[in-house]
Amino acid sequence: MSDRDADHLLVRLRDGARVTVRPCTEADEPALRCLLSGLRPQSRRMRFFTGGLDMDGAAHMSAATGEGRFGLVAHDETGALVAHALYAQLDSTHAEVGVEVADHLHGRGLGTLLIEQLAAEAERHGVTTFVADVLPENRAMLDVFRDGFDARVRFREGIDKVEFPTSSWRAASERFPESQASSPAHLRAP
Repeated sequence: MSDRDADHLLVRLRDGARVTVRPCTEADEPALRCLLSGLRPQSRRMRFFTGGLDMDGAAHMSAATGEGRFGLVAHDETGALVAHALYAQLDSTHAEVGVEVADHLHGRGLGTLLIEQLAAEAERHGVTTFVADVLPENRAMLDVFRDGFDARVRFREGIDKVEFPTSSWRAASERFPESQASSPAHLRAP
């Protein structure tokens, strides 16, 4: 279930919690630093492959916008930033995707929703394939990619290499309607 307000989308998650999703801007950097700092060390390691993350550098890179980069943030009902997702183009048709969700919201469909939204935006810009590197022990993220987006996963050099078509956001929307906000194409880069 969702409501639209310009470039903001109010979404009800699987458990009934509500979050607002909108495009990320450079002004989000301080809130991103708080989100990353609030993640358990294990969650930071699963996302960034290290628990000892440079919070300032990671927040700066996550908030960066511009040609070939698009990010989304999600805020809870109190206004706290609780999730972030980003794609960064590698070439004209491929982009790397990443997502981090506050620990207390894991398993509620927010990561899937953010990837759907990113994939729709990337597809609109000619990106046909998302890729991601995932630690093999990050079963939850691998399940999101496999179950939601029919990702192909190959183990190479100690890392699971994930690849899936950006068009798979449509299939994810159909498989997981409870996390579907509406047609993702409306949350667009400026």
